[in-house]
Parts: sequence; structure tokens; C-alpha cells
Amino acid sequence: MKRVLWLLAMVLALAAGAPRAQDFPRQPIRIIVPFAPGTAADVLARVVADELKAILAQPVEIEHRPGATGLVGTGSLAQAPADGYTIGLGVEATHVTIPLMKKKVAYDPVNDFTPLTLAVRTTMAIAVNPAVVPVTDLPGLLQVARTRPGGLSFGTMGEGSPQQLIGELLKQRTGAPLAHAPYAGSAAAIEDLLAGKVGMVITPLATVAPHQDKLRIIAVADATRVAGFPSVQAIADPLPGVVVTGWAGFFAPARLPPAVAAKLSGAIAAALHKPAVMEALRKRSMEPAATSADEFRALLKSELATWGPVVEKAHMRRPD
Repeated sequence: MKRVLWLLAMVLALAAGAPRAQDFPRQPIRIIVPFAPGTAADVLARVVADELKAILAQPVEIEHRPGATGLVGTGSLAQAPADGYTIGLGVEATHVTIPLMKKKVAYDPVNDFTPLTLAVRTTMAIAVNPAVVPVTDLPGLLQVARTRPGGLSFGTMGEGSPQQLIGELLKQRTGAPLAHAPYAGSAAAIEDLLAGKVGMVITPLATVAPHQDKLRIIAVADATRVAGFPSVQAIADPLPGVVVTGWAGFFAPARLPPAVAAKLSGAIAAALHKPAVMEALRKRSMEPAATSADEFRALLKSELATWGPVVEKAHMRRPD
């Protein structure tokens, strides 16, 4: 009798949930951005939110929760109700690199979220100050690192960033003496590169492109050369297999009803395909890349599997 009553309760719960999913949404939707206003993540969230308002016929609000390289806002998303009214933006740092590098993270990057769709990919670049490091390509840069006392330092946007892992992967693949110099954001790293205080930076292409009059972009971490930068080689040219693109996507808390997840995924993908959205993102060197939820989940698992051994080999796993 208890089993019959339990099954009956489950059927009634599913029946009650069906119209809620079908009628979703009935109230404003909140997008948690785990970074400060004005960042690329903020731009992405805002241009998508503007389109979602029309697609879903509900207000879409942006809530910034910066802190700890995105961990604060991402942790709050994991704890939010799984009703579809709170979603959030995640990047490779919040869902791959930092969870791999820190033992104490307040969420599981796979099991505590419902992936909705990949949103954009970004190109990572290696740049130098030619007055300090006079090279034109990656082999030349690695040769300089091998011949200079103490090697060469590379600046990134911070500890645990994907840019740090690119540098560590270069060290492991080539044996070049490269030392990580973490900064509080890409802007600070580029400022020191301009001042000659750091040998090179690994940063999103969009952040270094405006400084081409004083800096030199020597490589991008894509599989092929990037449109608009035909003279800049891909890292994969001299080092096959070294392809690292940044990405950002939308997540919801775990256990989101499948019908609600499907509606949100479809709406966000539709927004990303709007010409105005695509144009706004490409101006910031973000390439729209909407996927299915399953494809996004597979990407997340693949990234964790790819970077886990790099982190372990570099002894980057920290107890804090």
C-alpha cells in the first residue's frame, strides 16, 4: 500500500508540474553574472537578456555577484531554486580550471548545474612587447625563454585562469622555462607588458588587439589562424594539438525540469542567433556558438578531462 501511495504521489506531482513547465515563464527571470559590470561576461549577459525579454515575454534582470574569480556568483547559482527563474553565466574558469586547481570549491561543476547552452567562444593570444622581447613567432619566444637567465615570465588575468593553463601546457610540451605572473585581470597584465615589467602575456585576443601599435601578437591558441590577423600564427602550427579557446555559456541549478530547461535553452539559442546580438558580440571578439544542452555538457566534461592531467603534472592543485 505504501508503494502504491508513493507511485500515486509521483504521478500527481508530475501532472501538476506539466502545466507549470508548459506555461513557463510566469514571472521575471534573473541572470547571475559572477563578474563585475563592464566585463565581457556582463556584455554577453546584457545583449542576450535584451532579446530574451521579447522571446519569453517576461522581464530579464541582471544580478552581478563578483568575487573570487567568479566562485561567489557561481556558488550562489548552484544554491538557487531549480525552477528556471534563476540562471547564470559560467566560463571555463568557474567550471573547469578553478575547480580543478582548488580542492575547496563550494560546488561541483558538473553535478550542481544544468547546462543550457554554450554561448560564445573567445580566442586566446600570446603577446610581447617587441622593445623588450624582440621576437615575431612562438619558436622565437621559446628560444628567448631558454637563453635568458631565469627564463621568461608570462602574465595572465589571475591564478587559476585558463590563460595560466595555456602557459603551463607550453612548459610541459616544450620544456621552456616559463614562470607564471598572475594579475588582477587582463588589463593589469597588459599595463605591465606595455611598461616592460613582464616578458609576455597570455590573454583574450580582444584585450590586446587595441594595443597593436606598441605590442606584438605572436600567436593565437586556435586550430588555425584567425580572420583579421592573417600574419599571426596559431600555436598549433609549431605545436600540433595545442588548441585552447575560451568560452562562456548559460547554466541553471541542477534538477531543473527538462521541459523548462529545453525552453530556456531554445530561447537563449534563438537570442544568440539574432543579427544584432551576433554583431554586438563580435565587436568584442566573442564568436556566438550556441549548442544543444547535451553538446554543452559534453564540452564541459571534455574540458575537465583535458585539463586535469595538465594541472596534476604542474602540481597546481591547492588545498585552499
